[in-house]
Amino acid sequence: MNVAFADISLPLWLVVSQWTLLFALGFLIIVMYRQVGLLEQLKDAGSEREGLAVGEKAPSFDHIPIKQDTNDPLRFEPTERWTLLAFADPECVSCENTVRALERLSPKLRQTMRVLVVTRSQPPQIAASDAFSTASFAISRIRADVSYKVYRTNVTPFGYLIDPQGMIRAKGVIGDEASIRNLVQKGNHVPINVEFIVS
Repeated sequence: MNVAFADISLPLWLVVSQWTLLFALGFLIIVMYRQVGLLEQLKDAGSEREGLAVGEKAPSFDHIPIKQDTNDPLRFEPTERWTLLAFADPECVSCENTVRALERLSPKLRQTMRVLVVTRSQPPQIAASDAFSTASFAISRIRADVSYKVYRTNVTPFGYLIDPQGMIRAKGVIGDEASIRNLVQKGNHVPINVEFIVS
């Protein structure tokens, strides 16, 4: 049996298969759209589940500044002043974007807090990254277990805002300038005044 359209005659099986394919593609597009929405929800919820909880005491750890000539570790004590602690690795493109964003924001941030980026990477990987090797703020190497076991952070770039008493006041994925600003300004209860001016 054939189906005729104007001067064109097509077999019925071809017309049915084309419409079936069209409906199947439409269904797949709807399913994919729904999956993207679910992934976005998981990403937002995952940021809250990642790492130490807000309100917990931030642990101390040893770190080695990348611009230090010796391998003698320094002790990070998360007290006495506000701290933006960021976990980032130079092999991660988002982390390089975070370091560049922190470079732009750090003059304003350093007026009210210290900024420390820590990485699990080795010196050759750090040296290969322009963003990491030329940063004007503190970047240090840490043992891998500091991020995995001590801070329970598997995702990078990830940041913590720590108050002068050493308590975690905010946390989250900080993949760009907007997310860093959001982390610093998160919650009206945080008594710090950091105004950002877009130039």
